[in-house]
Amino acid sequence: MTSARRLPVIVVSIAALIVLAYVFGQRDETDDSEVDAPTPISAAVPVAEATASTHTEFPTDELRSALTDVCSNTATDSADKELTQEEIDAFNQLGLDLSDSLAVSASAEHIHLAALLANDSDTRVELLERAISNSPSDPFIVWSAVRICSDSAVSVDCPLGDWEQRLTDVDSQNSESWMRIAANRYAAGETDAALEAVRHAATAAETRIYWTETVEMIERGLAAAGSEYPFPERAGMAFGFAAMMLPVYGDYTRMCVEQSSQSAEWAYACLAYGELAENQSKTEIGVSIGRSMQKLALEALGEMEKAADVERRLQRRRQERLNADIEHIVLTERLMVSNPTMFTAFLAATRSVGEVAARRKIVAEIDRLLEQQPELACEP
Repeated sequence: MTSARRLPVIVVSIAALIVLAYVFGQRDETDDSEVDAPTPISAAVPVAEATASTHTEFPTDELRSALTDVCSNTATDSADKELTQEEIDAFNQLGLDLSDSLAVSASAEHIHLAALLANDSDTRVELLERAISNSPSDPFIVWSAVRICSDSAVSVDCPLGDWEQRLTDVDSQNSESWMRIAANRYAAGETDAALEAVRHAATAAETRIYWTETVEMIERGLAAAGSEYPFPERAGMAFGFAAMMLPVYGDYTRMCVEQSSQSAEWAYACLAYGELAENQSKTEIGVSIGRSMQKLALEALGEMEKAADVERRLQRRRQERLNADIEHIVLTERLMVSNPTMFTAFLAATRSVGEVAARRKIVAEIDRLLEQQPELACEP
């Protein structure tokens, strides 16, 4: 078994690899060199460059303590960068072991997580049915059920239609629920029903993929299962596992690419969804997909100048990441998982203003603290 010390590095690397493979694997379908690769650990980084709120989400004492701990461990952690197949296998096995451990629980959350981590489709469906039976009005559970059931590799006995109906009942104001349903209807050859669902998505009050909820649930599950790993390792693993549970955005973009080229109705509906996703998403991959949707729809409508404006926003964000201080990014990511207070504060800020703004808030707080106490800076 891989040592506990190495797992956080493994998790960060796996999270990055999964999302990079996912994003670049969709390019042929999205016609989209614009879907930007997310930064490591979070696999997703948010929105429309909102400014973080003025109140302090990251308490100074906790930040000072976390910075001291992180700096003291930098040399040890930075030496471990290479992934081996043995390490990847160990990480995957950890997920299966956690699933088995939680599957016997009476808690709807534990059963839900067990289903997400299981690798047998029949087991996943059975666990999801149990979780929904225990908590039928929980939109997060029903969202997961529809997402998993939409996979063609999942059991043919999966009650997709029933779960979709339940999802529209409990999560009707979430654009991402409607886009998943739209993609399902499109895959079934129900083009009119798919278009109607995209229209619902384009006017929804919120855009949620339950990213922060997934991360928090996994960390709690690891703790409940009696994990031998201390909090920073559990939090790092939570981000890594959550990276494997992102929506299949390629289904949405493929649908809009194919239909927008044939129908202005489709192009306008996909454009409206893209604008909503850019403005409301709290994850960078969600924002990128929203911008990409806009670009493909605008090009289909012949609005090349507006499409060029979207391209400029994509390029600007890409350049910001290229210009970012890598050491500062690594330090920020370590601080995010350093202790429960920082972890919870970061995820709460992500839900509130988006991860980009949440990261900027951490950086601003670090800079403020180091200006007051320069001796806290990590040694180069």
